[in-house]
Amino acid sequence: MKSSICSPRTIRKLFLVGAVLLSTCTLQSTLVFATCILQANPSQTRFSIKLQNVTLEEFVKQMEQKTGYSFIYGEEVRLNSRITLAVRDLTINEILRKVFEMQPIGFEISGKHILLHKRPMPQKTVSRRFTISGYVTDGASSETLIGANVLDSRQRVGTATNPFGFYTLTLPEGDTELSFSYLGYETRHSSFPLNKDTVLNIRLNTNNELAEVIILSDKKEAGIQATAMGAHEIPMAQIQHTPAVLGETDILKTIQLMPGVQAGTEGFSGLYVRGGGPDQNLILLDGIPVYNADHLLGVFSIFTPEAVKKVTLFKSSFPARYGGRLSSIVDVRTNDGDMKRYHGALSIGTLTDKIHLEGPIIKDRTSFSLSGRTTHTAFMGKAFSSDGDEFNYYFYDLNAKVNHKFNDRSRLFLSFYHGKDHYHYNFKESYGTSDCYESKNGLNWGNTIVAGRWNYVFTNKLFSNTTVAFNSYRMILKGRAKEENIYSSSQSYFYQYDSEYRSGIRDWSFRTDFDYTPIPSHHIKFGVEYLYHTFRPETNTSKMKEEENGVTEQDTLYSSISNSYLHGHEASVYAEDNFDIGSRTSLNAGVHISLFNTQGKNYFSIQPRLSVHYRFDHGFSVKASFSQMAQYVHQLSSTPLAMPTDLWVPITKNIRPMRANQYSLGGYYTGIRGWEFSIEGYYKQMRNVLEYQNGVSFFGSSTNWEEKVEMGKGRSMGIEFMAQKTIGKTTGWLAYTLAKADRQFKDGSINDGERFPYKYDRRHSISLCLNHKFSERIDIGASWIYNSGGTVTLPEQQTVILKPDGSIEQTDYISKRNNYRLPASHRLNIGVNFNKKTKHGMRTWNISLYNAYNSMNPTLVYGKRRDYDYLAYKDEHGKYTGGYNTSKLFIKKITLLPIIPSVTYTYKF
Repeated sequence: MKSSICSPRTIRKLFLVGAVLLSTCTLQSTLVFATCILQANPSQTRFSIKLQNVTLEEFVKQMEQKTGYSFIYGEEVRLNSRITLAVRDLTINEILRKVFEMQPIGFEISGKHILLHKRPMPQKTVSRRFTISGYVTDGASSETLIGANVLDSRQRVGTATNPFGFYTLTLPEGDTELSFSYLGYETRHSSFPLNKDTVLNIRLNTNNELAEVIILSDKKEAGIQATAMGAHEIPMAQIQHTPAVLGETDILKTIQLMPGVQAGTEGFSGLYVRGGGPDQNLILLDGIPVYNADHLLGVFSIFTPEAVKKVTLFKSSFPARYGGRLSSIVDVRTNDGDMKRYHGALSIGTLTDKIHLEGPIIKDRTSFSLSGRTTHTAFMGKAFSSDGDEFNYYFYDLNAKVNHKFNDRSRLFLSFYHGKDHYHYNFKESYGTSDCYESKNGLNWGNTIVAGRWNYVFTNKLFSNTTVAFNSYRMILKGRAKEENIYSSSQSYFYQYDSEYRSGIRDWSFRTDFDYTPIPSHHIKFGVEYLYHTFRPETNTSKMKEEENGVTEQDTLYSSISNSYLHGHEASVYAEDNFDIGSRTSLNAGVHISLFNTQGKNYFSIQPRLSVHYRFDHGFSVKASFSQMAQYVHQLSSTPLAMPTDLWVPITKNIRPMRANQYSLGGYYTGIRGWEFSIEGYYKQMRNVLEYQNGVSFFGSSTNWEEKVEMGKGRSMGIEFMAQKTIGKTTGWLAYTLAKADRQFKDGSINDGERFPYKYDRRHSISLCLNHKFSERIDIGASWIYNSGGTVTLPEQQTVILKPDGSIEQTDYISKRNNYRLPASHRLNIGVNFNKKTKHGMRTWNISLYNAYNSMNPTLVYGKRRDYDYLAYKDEHGKYTGGYNTSKLFIKKITLLPIIPSVTYTYKF
C-alpha cells in the first residue's frame, strides 16, 4: 500500500526539515545581528595614536588610515586650537571625546561613518586654577636641564624650563596629565588630581637612542618653535663631535658654522656676525661678559667643553634682557655639578691636557664642578732653547663652581674662572768670562671672573635670579735688558733697563632678573643691571739704572703721560613678554632702557624689541622681528688676528655710542619628521661705527685715539638658508649665506665719502657639518667650509710727489679703501672616535685631520712691489743718480694652518 502524503512518517520528515531550516535561519539571523551589533559598537576595537600640533584635516586623515572609519563634515566645522594627543588602547568613541572635549565640534558615529558638526564652544565649569612649579633635572646627576619641555595633554598647553631649570604652569582644577621631555632623555609622564598649588620636581633619565622630542611650547628661548628668530641652541653633543684644529673641541668654531656667522681670519675663532665686527658680540659666561674669548691669537677659545652645559646664539631678534652689543649674543652656561655621585674625565691631546671632576660635597644638597685645561708646554720652563735663546708659550683655563640647595625655593651658586696666555723670550750672551748681555721679555694676558648667584622662588609664579660679579681682563708686557762689563777690580760698567706696559678692563656688576608667569599664555621677564667699568687702555712705566765703577750715574723712573684710568657707569632696566594671540600666533615684545655715564656726560637709549611667530598648517610658519641695539665700548685693533695688544676703550664726550636697527623676516618648515628647514633675510643699519683713518695704527697705543678714528654709517643685508637633520644615526646641517656689508663716511674723510665694502664683506659662505654613528664603538664627524674672499687695502700703482723743497718722492697710490678682493678659502675637517666601555667608564680615541686636503688658505696677505728697468741720469749738480721707471705689485699670502693631524685620548669615569 502506498504511503500517503499525510502519513505520520512523511509529516515527521517534513517537520525535521523545517526545524533544520528554522535553526539555520535563526543562526544566520543571530550571526547577522551580532555582526551588526559589533559594527555598531566600537568599544570592541581599541587604537593607539600619537599626534603633535596637527590640524583637523591632518587628524582626520590619520584616523581614517588607522581605524578604517570615514569622516564627513562641512566647512563650518573648525578647530579652536590644534590637536596634540598621545593615547594607547582607547576606543574610537573615547578618542573622539578626548579630542573634541574642549572644541566647538560634536560627533556622531553611524556604521563606519563619523559625522562631525559644529556646536557651541564648551564652557569651562571649573573656575579655580592652581599652579604647578619645580625643577627638571638629570636623573643621575641632578644637573638642571635648560629648555626642557613641559606639557599638559588635557589642556594642550605647555612651557619650558628657564636657564636655571625652573618651570611654572597654571592649570584649571581637575585631573592633570603632564609630560616632561628633553633631547637625549626619556619622556616622563605624571598624572594626578590638581586641587592645590603643587611643587613637582622631575628627574629625567638619559636615553642613548637620540629620540625625537616633541616641541609643544613656544616659550623656548631658541629654535624654530620659539617666538624669537635667528636664535640657535647648539647641543654640546654636536660641539663635541665637530672636528677642529688639533682635535680641540671648540664652541666658537662650531658657532662659525651657523648661517650668518663667519671667522674673520681663516681658521681662527673671531666672530663676525651679519656684517659686524668682533667687538660687537656679547659673549657671556654664566651671564658675565667675557672681553677676550681667545687663546693663541684666536686659534682656540677659552671655553673648556667639559665644563659647559648649554650654548645659545642670538643674532636676529635679541631678547630685551640683553644689551650692550650690536651683532650677536653668545650665552654660555656651565655645569652646576653632580649631587649624586662622583665622576669625571681625563683627556690627553696633541696640544693640551684636560681634566674634569664633579660630584657631591653634601649629597642632594651641595655639589661642585671643577675643570682645567693647559698645554703640555706649561710644565716645561725651558720648552725651546738654542744658542742662548730660550722661549716658551702656554695657556691654561680653570673653571670651578659650587652649587648649594637650601631648599626647593632657594639655591646659591659660586663660580670662578681664570684663564691665561703666557709667552716669554730670554736671551743671554757672554763675552769672555766677565762681560755679558742679557735680555728677558714676557707677555701675559687673560681673564678672571668671580660670581655669586642666588636663585629664589618668591611664589610658584615668580622666580628670581640675582648675580654679583667681578670681571677683569688684563695684558702685561714686561721687558728687561741688562749689560754688565768688568774690566778690572776697580773698573766696571753696569746698565739695566726695565719696562712694563699694561692694559685692560675691570667690571663690578650687579644684576637681578625675574621670571613671572601669571597664566600659561604669558611669560614675562623683567630686571635691572648696573656695571661699573674701569678702563685702563695703557699704562707705561720704565726704569733705567746705570753704574760706572760702582758709582750710580742714573737711577730714573719714567711714566707715560697716558697713564690714566677711564671710568664708566652703565645702568639698564628691561621688560619683555612672550605671549600667545590665539592658537597660531605668538609674540615677544620688550624694551631695553640703558644709561651710560662717562667723562661727565650721559648717554640715554630706549631700545624696543619685537618678534612675531605665525604658524600655518602642515609644518609651515613665518617669523618677523625688529631689534634696536646700542653699544658703549670699542675695541681698537690694527690686525686681523686677536692680539693681546688690542685695547678696550669706552665712548667719550666726542665719540658717541654705536647704534643699530635690524629688520628680519623668515620662513620655516618642519613637516618632514626629523628635518628642519629655514630661510631668513635681514637688513641692518648701523650708526656711529668707527673706522681708522688712513695710515693709522693702534698697535699697542691708545694715545689720542679719538683723533685717529672717524664715525660713519654701516649697513649689512643678506639671506640665510639652513637645512638640518636632527634625529637618526646621521645628523648635521647645511648652511648657506648670501650677504653684503659696507661702510660710508659722508664727511669725505675716508674713501671720499663713497661707500666701500667692509673688510670682512664676504658674498658667499657655505658650511656643511655631518655626524654619523656607525655603532656604539665608532662614530665620525666632518665639516666642510667655503668662504668667498674678504677685502684688503693694497696700493694699485706708484706715483711721484713733488715736495715743497723741490725733491721728488715716489709713493704708493691707493684709489679707494678695501680695493682688493681676496681669493676664496675652503677646507675639510674630519674626526673619528673609537669608543670602548671599560669596567669603570668609557675610553675614547679621537683621530682628527684638520684641513684634510691641505688647502693653502690665506691667513695674512700683503703686497710686495718689484721694480724693473733701472735708468741713470744726471741731476742739476752733475751727479749721476738712478731709478726704476716700471714696477709691478705682487700679492703675497701667508698660510698658518695647513693640514694638521692630531690624536686625543679621553677616559670618562
